Amino acid sequence: MHLREVYQVGKDNRIPNLLTISFTKEDAQGVTPGHDDPVAITVILANANLHRILVDQGSLADILFKPAFDKLGLDVKDLKANSDNLFGMGDMPIQPLGFISLYTTFGKVTKSRTLSVDYIVVDIISTYNALIGRITLNRLAAVVSTSHLCMKFSTAKGIASIKGYQKLARKCYNKSLTLKGNPGRKEVNIIELGGV
Repeated sequence: MHLREVYQVGKDNRIPNLLTISFTKEDAQGVTPGHDDPVAITVILANANLHRILVDQGSLADILFKPAFDKLGLDVKDLKANSDNLFGMGDMPIQPLGFISLYTTFGKVTKSRTLSVDYIVVDIISTYNALIGRITLNRLAAVVSTSHLCMKFSTAKGIASIKGYQKLARKCYNKSLTLKGNPGRKEVNIIELGGV
């Protein structure tokens, strides 16, 4: 038996014709140069402004941490079952409470996009409220510049730009280091889905 791989047959209609996205020095205004800070943004989630959202290009999953879930007034009975463990959030695999689909708006007013995002809810301590991973970043066709602390994507009205909050990102990162030293708590790292 021979194994053959087919990479592409015919025209791929799934790749949209996107606007060109670029970053300039104006995008870096207000950002302290020479940093290695994470990109932490604000989105509208479940009709509330939710701050401290980590944009994590290294994570497959979109995560909502239980304290934020509770503050949004969401109910555990609305969670759908999720049998996959999460890996990369500390020493041990994490069993999620479940997942929930929530409308999430990225951007402001006319230059925004709203998606239904499937958030995996986990009951661990984090300095962030949520984590946006590659699935949603790819659905937005978002381009992230960590040096500019900025995320951009196309909308019907042009390119939307979401600036990260450098001081808040540093505060979250520094606080995560103190959580790391406490063995009873878990910190945010790269997150991947895996079977049991």
